[in-house]
Amino acid sequence: MIKMDMLGPTQFWYGDRMLDLPPLERVIHMALRVCGGTMSMTKLAEAVWGSPTGGSPSTLRGCLSRARAKVVAAGGTPEQLTRTQRLSGGQTLVSLADGWDVDADRFRCHAIAASAAYQSGQFGEARAQVDAALELWYEDPLPDAGGRPFAVRYIKELEGIHWSASLTGIKADICLGGHREVVAGLQHLTKSRPGEGEVWMLLATALYRSDRVPEAAEVCKRAITIRRGKGIEARRLQELQHAMLAEAPTPVGPLGW
Repeated sequence: MIKMDMLGPTQFWYGDRMLDLPPLERVIHMALRVCGGTMSMTKLAEAVWGSPTGGSPSTLRGCLSRARAKVVAAGGTPEQLTRTQRLSGGQTLVSLADGWDVDADRFRCHAIAASAAYQSGQFGEARAQVDAALELWYEDPLPDAGGRPFAVRYIKELEGIHWSASLTGIKADICLGGHREVVAGLQHLTKSRPGEGEVWMLLATALYRSDRVPEAAEVCKRAITIRRGKGIEARRLQELQHAMLAEAPTPVGPLGW
């Protein structure tokens, strides 16, 4: 099996043997993976170089061939890395083999599992899945891609998954009774992401469950003012504020929004 880590510095293995792929070979296989696993040689060249030259297809073929040879040297077969298919009209398709173990895929699976566990009330499992996802995360994902457009789009998607998983972890912590422990982190997030309404709601909820009712209501008030200033509706925040000012019983269990 081919293993590929690309959230941080890109590395490839066949089994337990690392494949020493140079930078261009790493980028080529990363582009293939991010762009769906199958590309024409023309599209692959565009993904790698942006504006390929007449010699780009030859360079691609050489890189693919050398990478396959390294898999063979490690005990595998060329087809376990990539396959090429010649089509009518002279076009060539390049495809990655199935069954790769990719850290970005595992990261995504843990995040999905965390959300599902939280929604079903399995808060401990949700927290464990979030921890597994965040253990794979690097603050600078796909650093070897060099800011290529295919990587920029994919990084944005990964960052969205990371943000959602982080919030799921906080919600699970609150539901597990860790509301006091998450207050400081949420206060920091309201400063770094003031436009994120859910962060304000989580902070208000954590304060409320910590019996800090006036502070919780004030957080709602500040968030409502910020969102209105940006022309964004704040209905859920208003409802939460009204419930807190009415001193509704301190809720337990899953958050109601």
